[in-house]
Amino acid sequence: MARVLITGASGLLGANLVLAARLEDDVTAVYHRHPIRRQGVRCLDADLSQPGVAGALMADIRPDWVVHCAAATDVDACEREPQWAERLNRDMAGWVADATSKAGARLVHISTDAVFDGVRASHDEDETPSPVNVYGRTKLEGEMAVLAAHPKAAVVRTNLFGWNAQPKAGLAEWFLHRLERGLTCPGFTDVTFSPILATDLGAWLWRLLEAGLEGVWHMGGQTCLSKFDFGVRLAKALDHDPTRVVEARVMDAGLSASRPLHLCLQSDRIQQALGGKLPAIDEGIDRLVEMDRGTAREALKRMAAADRGEA
Repeated sequence: MARVLITGASGLLGANLVLAARLEDDVTAVYHRHPIRRQGVRCLDADLSQPGVAGALMADIRPDWVVHCAAATDVDACEREPQWAERLNRDMAGWVADATSKAGARLVHISTDAVFDGVRASHDEDETPSPVNVYGRTKLEGEMAVLAAHPKAAVVRTNLFGWNAQPKAGLAEWFLHRLERGLTCPGFTDVTFSPILATDLGAWLWRLLEAGLEGVWHMGGQTCLSKFDFGVRLAKALDHDPTRVVEARVMDAGLSASRPLHLCLQSDRIQQALGGKLPAIDEGIDRLVEMDRGTAREALKRMAAADRGEA
């Protein structure tokens, strides 16, 4: 049995990790402002962006493994508020890594494909990052802070999709909400990425921790595709009209922050290290649909609903 601490437990990845956590493990889920609850999991409110909080938490919990998901992920908000982004993506990451190292625990820090400028078609771990916006810059600074404080940590760059516990929309939910209302869905044809379902990513993160891997790793899905293509495939899988997903370009979207265009990750290294193949996009979308039509999506919502007073 491992003592596992998950930060950012109310976010997209964190909540899916909590839902899928092995009940034979001793799991602590740490959130801030957005409570979640799951039977058999210790759920704590802690503001890890404050100095000293991570150290006190690690001393109390004494985890074996830490998965640090907490971050500022709103790209345009990071551009408008760079100091906020620096605190959450760089400073907090360094504090968590330092506290984890002092606790003698393994750490996996979740980073992003946005550390790259998107000029090349795809990116491996040996490429020098060159972010084009505040979000990417602060996440890269967070990677460096983590490895400086905890040299044996693992940094995982990824791009994920899935169902949220909180009432907010990730990419898949944004498409679905518009499709359900009969609206058109602009899908960027000029942006390519290699997304992975949150639950699939979680399974590979546990394997990484069990193997004791260190350093920087890429964990994206097998398929490199445009966001337009992602929307079309999702619409078909969820029995919606795929012609409602219409071609658009990110350069015409009027977004506050610049966006890198080509962010597909080469994940050969992690597949060789752990054995097996990361999932292709259609596999991930099929499992997303299964979660929607089964009990998993509702279970995620219930984890967050308990503290909102909802039935």
